[in-house]
Amino acid sequence: MSNSFEQGTAPRVLFFGMRGTFSALALNALLEAGIDVCAVVLPINAVPGRATPAITRYENPLPIRTMLPLAHTSLHTNIVQIAAKRHLPLWQVSRLNDSTTHAILADYEPDLACVACFSRLIPARILDLPRLGCLNVHPSLLPANRGPEPLFWTFREHKHETGVTIHLMDRGLDSGPIVLQERIAVPDGMSYGELETRCAERGGVLLAQAAWQLYRDEAQITEQDEARSSYHSFPAYEDLAIPVDQWDAREIYNFIRGVGHWESPLHIEAPDSEMDILEVRNCYEYSLEPLEDTRRIIHEGDSFIVRCKQGWVSV
Repeated sequence: MSNSFEQGTAPRVLFFGMRGTFSALALNALLEAGIDVCAVVLPINAVPGRATPAITRYENPLPIRTMLPLAHTSLHTNIVQIAAKRHLPLWQVSRLNDSTTHAILADYEPDLACVACFSRLIPARILDLPRLGCLNVHPSLLPANRGPEPLFWTFREHKHETGVTIHLMDRGLDSGPIVLQERIAVPDGMSYGELETRCAERGGVLLAQAAWQLYRDEAQITEQDEARSSYHSFPAYEDLAIPVDQWDAREIYNFIRGVGHWESPLHIEAPDSEMDILEVRNCYEYSLEPLEDTRRIIHEGDSFIVRCKQGWVSV
């Protein structure tokens, strides 16, 4: 082997994540693969009016606020519980660029950092800490759908396939070289939570493989093709709108089934009906067959039939 480590040792990894399905499954996969997770790092926001240390050792359960949606808080054990069970050091970080944060994390002398759903931009001084770099799990087929909510955009763009990518982090956003990648099907009716779990399960396995490959100097690394790249930010109000005169029934059904849980409800905008806006949370069925009734929205008990560009949906 070309590396200087002793045969039989494992890569030392700093793990960055949050309390949700995605982070929990990734951390479990690393541990099950025999990787030495030397510490776990959680983001925490400063409390207004109170001095917040840059980094603190986690001891008592404190509220962790984040900009990323936590509607899918893991039904599995979360990373706080995993760290406690495995006796892993657990740190809450409010300022990653602080010299104290840097010094504490540097003391672990990590070979790698592994990131799975972390709500903070990781600064260059932290990216440069591990001798082999930082690996990120991203639930899309990079370079497509860079950004903080790729699964939302998978549903918004009516994709029937996405994937998970393990890439080395650089100074850009999800733009670093790809180590491993795998395609994942998105069948009709799949929910956000189901797709997130599938991406997390496969992403965790690939993350562990990538960590071992880098440690053993066996990784096949590919630069991303910038000409094929796309980026989306957090969804705005208009991204939650459903244009029923532009989408067919299958597209509407899969979008609502996928992201109907969203904190802000989806809304059908139907100016040619008796309602200007109809908020929706779920979609029960669809058909691509035409309706004899020419109304845009038809009341049917506790639900509505909505006529689409082609066919209809029951919401």
